[in-house]
Amino acid sequence: METEKLQEIIANGIEHEYLKLNGDGRHFDLTIVSAAFNGLGKIQQHQLIYKVLGDLMKEDVHALNMKTFTPEEWAEKN
Repeated sequence: METEKLQEIIANGIEHEYLKLNGDGRHFDLTIVSAAFNGLGKIQQHQLIYKVLGDLMKEDVHALNMKTFTPEEWAEKN
């Protein structure tokens, strides 16, 4: 899976303030900031991303390392 295509799928699937995706076609690193994560634990935040990706996680994406942040967490980090 091309990194640009995967980034487009994620970007279209969840509202976000910031999104950065790096990868080699099978292994990816995602950093995403979204108000949709407010009030959710990290597992629930990751589940939102998995829901957006659906069946792509079965074959097209071998590994996805996620760093998810609420806008408030992102502001504190930066």
